[in-house]
Amino acid sequence: MAAGAIDWVALAASLRYKPGWAFRIGGPLNGFLCVFATTTDSGCPTRERATQHMFSLPQACDTPTAARWVFGCLLQAELHEAGEFFAVDGFRPHFPHHQDEGSPYELLDRWPASSKE
Repeated sequence: MAAGAIDWVALAASLRYKPGWAFRIGGPLNGFLCVFATTTDSGCPTRERATQHMFSLPQACDTPTAARWVFGCLLQAELHEAGEFFAVDGFRPHFPHHQDEGSPYELLDRWPASSKE
């Protein structure tokens, strides 16, 4: 490993966040940070579900830069989760994309045009 290059597997093993959240390096060619979150199911609040957020690893960097990048990934995952749960009278105006719909980390505005008048 080059001087200053991060050992992503070791970093992932050292990370801590909320209870129920875990980190691993995986995906194709071990090129992704996989963030696993066991949370309340936004579709059925009486049960829990495990969710995986995957982020393509950046080029070689030092530990502080890598840690800051991971923190940014957590903010994106939390934005997605907030969109899942936030509701106004049962309507979820920022419900995020899933799978092949588009970026799951894009802040969406799903208000009908009629409600913006």
